[in-house]
Amino acid sequence: METPTLSRAKRRAPVQLPFRSVGDARSHPQLVGERLLRQWNTLFIRLNQWVKTALPDTLNPFAQMGAVANTTFVIALISGILLLFWYSPSIHYAYDSLESMRTSSFLGQLMRSLHRYSSDACILFMVLHAFQVLFAGKFSGPRWLAWVSGVVLAGLLWVDGWLGYWLVWDQRAQLVALGSARMLDVLPFFADPLSRSFLTNESVNSLLFFLVFFMHMLIPLGIGIALWIHIMRLNRSVFFTRAKLTWAILISLTILSVIYPATSAPRADMLTVPDKLTIDWFYLFPLFLTDRLEGGMLWMITLVLTVLVTAVPWLLQRRKSPVARVLESRCNGCTQCYQDCPYNAITMMPRADREEPYASVDPARCVGCGICVGSCDPAGVTYPLLEPLDIRQWINQVLEASSPGQTPPYLAFICAESAGADLQLNAAGESPELPGYRILPVPCAGWVHPLLIERAVRKGAAGVLIVSCDLDPYCRKGVEWTAERLDGERKPALRKEKVGDTPVYHLRVDRTEKDAFLKAARQFQQEGRIPQRSPRSRFYRWTVAAVLVLGLSLATVVPSDAWYPTVVPEHPEVVVSFKHPGQLVEQSAATQKSNDELLPHMRGAASIQRVRVPVRMRIFVDGKEVLNKSYRPGGLFNDGTSLAIEKLPIPEGRHRVRIEIGDSPDPDEWNYVDEREVVLDSNTRRHVVMFDRVSGFRWY
Repeated sequence: METPTLSRAKRRAPVQLPFRSVGDARSHPQLVGERLLRQWNTLFIRLNQWVKTALPDTLNPFAQMGAVANTTFVIALISGILLLFWYSPSIHYAYDSLESMRTSSFLGQLMRSLHRYSSDACILFMVLHAFQVLFAGKFSGPRWLAWVSGVVLAGLLWVDGWLGYWLVWDQRAQLVALGSARMLDVLPFFADPLSRSFLTNESVNSLLFFLVFFMHMLIPLGIGIALWIHIMRLNRSVFFTRAKLTWAILISLTILSVIYPATSAPRADMLTVPDKLTIDWFYLFPLFLTDRLEGGMLWMITLVLTVLVTAVPWLLQRRKSPVARVLESRCNGCTQCYQDCPYNAITMMPRADREEPYASVDPARCVGCGICVGSCDPAGVTYPLLEPLDIRQWINQVLEASSPGQTPPYLAFICAESAGADLQLNAAGESPELPGYRILPVPCAGWVHPLLIERAVRKGAAGVLIVSCDLDPYCRKGVEWTAERLDGERKPALRKEKVGDTPVYHLRVDRTEKDAFLKAARQFQQEGRIPQRSPRSRFYRWTVAAVLVLGLSLATVVPSDAWYPTVVPEHPEVVVSFKHPGQLVEQSAATQKSNDELLPHMRGAASIQRVRVPVRMRIFVDGKEVLNKSYRPGGLFNDGTSLAIEKLPIPEGRHRVRIEIGDSPDPDEWNYVDEREVVLDSNTRRHVVMFDRVSGFRWY
């Protein structure tokens, strides 16, 4: 399409590029610590490049980590449902059902191991995906919804795994239950402290166990909703891996489950402190804190970390990304930009005066990739600093300025996220690193409209080079749409008859490949083509695939059963707990002082109310008093029962323990007394004394 008629003065006015370097054309916002983020992102890019030398993108798990996480989640979901044929969701039979499965049912044990390792692989790839997004800077601006929903998604997935380990009811589950109780006891949700339910094996609430099982079954529904929100702004998002990679994942996890089956720790025993233990660090890493900190500190750490991680899109953003805008007068309603927008930021709106709709860009969703510019034939989409009509004029000027007989320049459209991002430019679009080229920086290769390429050829360009990033592009679909347009498979398509024999090439190189990019660009300039790399040998490809499978398998299984430094008390513990109401006493609600402050005719008889006295407890060890404490009644009006949980460290050996409890107003009256000789011979064995009015003292 030709440029509209311009005045002679404007035609002669030189059009200068607004960029000093290719990187200035980038579409993503400026971020805090951007250089450091890019350095870490280089690790992901190099890992992707290494895998790509042997495997296609469809088999590269690092090129689709979100889809891999979703696939492993579905495997975990299906294997968990099948596991119910063998598992008994009861506090009394859960552990035995899993042990029976291990010894007598190969299929049941396989489902259990597959459920465990697929869950571990899910959180592994979810964490890798989160770091990749963070280091690539793909979290700010309109992408905040994907980041925040991803944080929610990660939280739900972790909670589901945390509760899943509770259901095994082994020593790991024991620590999970105690850690959960330590946090929940801080909240005013339970009449009795939840931790009191885990003092002895008899006191464990079977209804609570079933509630945990029900939540473990229900949370995947919330994960599905969070996943839908996570990708709702993406056009043509990929939920799951393709068939070949899905089979590779399933077979790898199955082999891993057979070679290294999942097992339980020793049976949970509330009177025993776990000593030597391995845990699944993917889900049980908070045990390191719950075993060592109090509930208030745990909540503070949880809330601070949650707020900081959730607020990353706002904490690290310095400058907003540019936003495309549609000129309604130029829009012909073709819907091509609507179809091409990777982020569903364009909506077709009805007109009042014409049948054809027009495109409208939602600034809250636009990431500034510019792909819609490359979709619009009538140049109806404008982009900050890259007005299509001005760029057409620039192409005219730089190509028509060549002297007769002089070698015509090559024109290069270079993506700001590619290997050419660091090229320095002058006002005419020239770089000393690429002599003979006129360079136009673009935010994404998808910004380049095929008509610009045809114009460059028509104006005498010796060749046109389109340079894009390759692996994990910042502007998703831009690389793919560019390739399809150049191949004539997607509108607007490059018309091969318009370019004739003039070489046009799409070069895909990431930031880490600058030397390869410069070499390829010079080779294209000299030969008019870039030779394809010869494929690797079959041995090399199989070797890379084997190393990849082995590495990911080890990354899944090693942290899932690694040593955990348990917290063992310095001395054996005697735990004393009671739930007992103090006696009711009558007291005057109005004091004499309050009556004295009133006039005589306003004074009334003092009202009498019945209140409970605090319950007192003192404990003697070998005749020496080690505890003397009073416990206020519970309830909103201090009319409930008093509760106590006291842990007393006592040296090893044989000791005489005497416990006295008083519930009357007389501080010298001890209504309930018990005394017993206990032998404390291990730091991992607790002695628990429970008291209530019905059963009296019970020693465990």
